[in-house]
Amino acid sequence: MKAKKILALGLSAVLAMGALTGCGGDSKEKDTKDTKDTKTTEKAEEVQGQEIVNLKWITIGNGMPDNYDSWIGKVNSYIGEKIGVNLEMEVIPWGDWDKRRNVIISTNEPYDIIFGNGNNYIADIKLGAYAEITDLIDENMKEFNELMPEKYWKAVDVDGKIYAVPTYKDSSISNYAIWDKELVDEYNIDYKNLTELEDLTPIFETLKAEKNDYPVYIKNDGVYSIFDPYDQIGGGTQILGVRYDDPEGRVCFTLEEPDIYSALETFYDWNKKGIINPDASTLTQGRVYNMWRIAQGWESAGVTSWGPQMGKDVVVAKVGDTILSNETVRGSLNMVSTNSKYPEKCLQLLNLVNTDTTLRDMFYYGEEGVNFDYVEVDGVRKAHKINEDWAMAGYTQGTFFTVTPIETDTGDQWGEIKALNESAVASAMLGFTFDTSEVSDQLANCREIWLRYKSEVMTGVKDPAEVVPQIKEELMKAGFQDVMDAAQAQVNEFLAANPAAEKTEAGTEAGAAETQGAEAETE
Repeated sequence: MKAKKILALGLSAVLAMGALTGCGGDSKEKDTKDTKDTKTTEKAEEVQGQEIVNLKWITIGNGMPDNYDSWIGKVNSYIGEKIGVNLEMEVIPWGDWDKRRNVIISTNEPYDIIFGNGNNYIADIKLGAYAEITDLIDENMKEFNELMPEKYWKAVDVDGKIYAVPTYKDSSISNYAIWDKELVDEYNIDYKNLTELEDLTPIFETLKAEKNDYPVYIKNDGVYSIFDPYDQIGGGTQILGVRYDDPEGRVCFTLEEPDIYSALETFYDWNKKGIINPDASTLTQGRVYNMWRIAQGWESAGVTSWGPQMGKDVVVAKVGDTILSNETVRGSLNMVSTNSKYPEKCLQLLNLVNTDTTLRDMFYYGEEGVNFDYVEVDGVRKAHKINEDWAMAGYTQGTFFTVTPIETDTGDQWGEIKALNESAVASAMLGFTFDTSEVSDQLANCREIWLRYKSEVMTGVKDPAEVVPQIKEELMKAGFQDVMDAAQAQVNEFLAANPAAEKTEAGTEAGAAETQGAEAETE
């Protein structure tokens, strides 16, 4: 990206200051830290030979690691020498995340870096929670900029300003149909050419009759991948969007679009024929085994993840394009607090975590000798997991592409993800965020209406010929047309300022980009 470079003098001043503390607090706040944290800071200062800036990073995972004290000591010795930072981590358990994060943001609790995603990104910016980092990136994240293509910065751009560092990994959508290989072999299923939902009905009917099981076993959100071609433009609901490959940017009610409507008809047909499990609309969790399902990821995940999880050999077939959008990139972000005294140091830390393999492995795998060791496999350095105890979520911290591969990886899954990202088609709406402030009440009411119908629509309980008009009628009474009109006006303005030719070039630079990333994750 073309950010301004303004920080050389500021960095010198920071390094010259005395025993500094982050999070916008004074030295008294840090006096309350426990003895172990104090000793860790002292060790970092001894290694560095100068005073160290203290930063706090809040993230998500399985809670604080059991070996946190020894791990953070090694981390701080390393980063103290590299960038003059002493780090404190808070790892919030998954189940507590939403509540705890909301408290942190709403009460202005001290921190320097916090993990987040698109669900709260725009709202938190409006609250003034995050520092604008646009002019700080070039100077403090040079190596990361070389790693990550410019269009990923566009995905976190809000009104020409950047407030987040994207986690450059599997940050685009690639969907795959996953099949039980035993069934594919038994029935000679041409799975590579069965990527359209309606074409699956005959083989599913056969499997239902002969295996006495449900070929499509789903929970209450159904086969939600049908909405992936529609950029939600920041509206936060599946029923509002712009198709990713529409250069005209037509804002639509997605349930009426031919591809979505056809899929809903297919689900209804499957439900009537017993292809879908009858309790799907009430289930909040699926089952481990599936004859067939669609998931986001990459092809080798069939061997490394999907198959092992199911306890079966599987085969996979790619469904649709690989798509890059704001939503796909915003699935994993790290923001700097607007109250942090050291935003430059925050970015330097994130830069190092993303680009220094030694440090990246420490965050991804844990403590060397405790959670993992390095081993040689056919002359290649690999990581051997000693246990599965490491509590931090690797996708939240930094890129996948500088992580040392695990010893069981026989292929190059990181390279595979890069290749997918290099071929990703950028949404026509990349860089656009719908400002919903003028229609926030209407939009909130429309979201609630869709949520009331969603489970039965997505699992084929309701006939789309009846339920889609009914949903639309309720939406229009709630102000959905106002929402669509407001969105369309903003989209038109955005496209006028961003010619389609530029966006096409950004979305079709396969092979020309230096390196790219995409994400393998389900909703």
